[in-house]
Amino acid sequence: MLALFNCNRFTNRADYGRIRGMNKKKIIIGILIVAWICVIWGHSMQPAVVSEGESGKFLAILSKVLPFLAENENGMFIVRKAAHFTEYLILGVLLCMEFSTYLRGIWERFLNPLFSGLFVCFIDETIQLFVEGRSGEIRDMWIDFAGVALGTLIVLAIINNKKGRRY
Repeated sequence: MLALFNCNRFTNRADYGRIRGMNKKKIIIGILIVAWICVIWGHSMQPAVVSEGESGKFLAILSKVLPFLAENENGMFIVRKAAHFTEYLILGVLLCMEFSTYLRGIWERFLNPLFSGLFVCFIDETIQLFVEGRSGEIRDMWIDFAGVALGTLIVLAIINNKKGRRY
C-alpha cells in the first residue's frame, strides 16, 4: 500500500506520465469514447418532441448561414441526418485514435473502429425502438456507419501521412 504513495516509483524517465503501464493519452481517449457514446445514446433516449425541438434550434441557427435549409421542406430532415453523420464521424475519429495505439496493421486499424461503430449504432437504433415517438431505422444505421467510416479514414490518412514523412 505504501508503494502507491512512493514518489520514487518511477525509476526510468520514460515511465513518467504513465499510469501503471498505460499512457495518459490512451486513458483520456477511452474516457472521451465512453462520454461520446453516452451523448449519442442520450440523444436516442429523448422523446420525439424533445429531439425535434433540439433539431429545430439547430435548423434556425444553420438557416442563417445556409438559407436554403429553411426554404426547403426537407430542411429538418437534412439537419437530423447531418447530426447522425456528425455524431458518428466524431465517434469514428475517437475509436480510430484509440485502436491505432494498440493495433499495427492498416486493416485492423480500419476494421476494428468500423465494426465497433456499427455495434454502437445498432444499439442506438434499438434504443429508439423503445422511446415514445421514435423509431429505429436502417437508413440511419447506414448514415451512422458512413460517419464512422469517414472519421476512421481521416485519422488513418493523418497517421499514415505523418509516418511517411522523412525529416
